[in-house]
Amino acid sequence: MNRPQSLSDVATSARNDIHGFASALAELLDEFYLDAEDVDRQARLDSRPTPTDDAEVNSWLGAVGEHLARRWNLRVPRWVEEPVFMGQDCPRFYPPSANLRGLLIVESPPAFRRRLLFTFAEPLLRARFPARRKAVMPFSLDSPAAPEN
Repeated sequence: MNRPQSLSDVATSARNDIHGFASALAELLDEFYLDAEDVDRQARLDSRPTPTDDAEVNSWLGAVGEHLARRWNLRVPRWVEEPVFMGQDCPRFYPPSANLRGLLIVESPPAFRRRLLFTFAEPLLRARFPARRKAVMPFSLDSPAAPEN
């Protein structure tokens, strides 16, 4: 399959190979962060993914769709509110270290926390993530621009 162009493509890739979910998501995030226009970013989120057979992956799809829309001031797609994309009754921690649980509970962005997915403040951080958009804890999305060298 070609590089995923939408969250729907990521879901398709995961349905074909559940172990490839993280790689497909990473490739999509790179594309999303390189987009120059909001209309292009929005298009990557809008089409409803066909759910996979893995409830955890479906939760991640919903969290990613909601989180990216909110962080980039885009319209949150309606599909992210569907029960299949809203998570399970069991909390999940990324990474699964018991020592980090308190930190992950505090730092997790709302789109992840409401699905009981607990992770760091920037769960979708990639090398191409714009430095000026990084969250500053506690709970501020208005971080100063990164110093230029």
